[in-house]
Amino acid sequence: MTVHFEDLWEKCELLHKDFIEQEETQSIINELLIKLNLYKALDEKQEIPKEELEKAKSRTYGEILLTLTNLSLKDSINVFDSLATAYKYRAIEHYSEKHEP
Repeated sequence: MTVHFEDLWEKCELLHKDFIEQEETQSIINELLIKLNLYKALDEKQEIPKEELEKAKSRTYGEILLTLTNLSLKDSINVFDSLATAYKYRAIEHYSEKHEP
């Protein structure tokens, strides 16, 4: 069964729903920073076999995204709109630099 990304994001937000009132935004951000630092540390590992490293990074990346769903729920962020807006401004910047005289 295929699940659309949007539906999966909402399922993940619902996973946090029962505990969201007790969560502090700062603790969610701290959790995110820890996971980002773990991803960074994994990226610096040269001695781990490539296949194992890819699995570890993929799992960590999933944990980062799951934490972001907690943050989006806590702060009532419209993720689609936020990403679309960021893309629009970055694309404008990218294309203007690309086509500079």
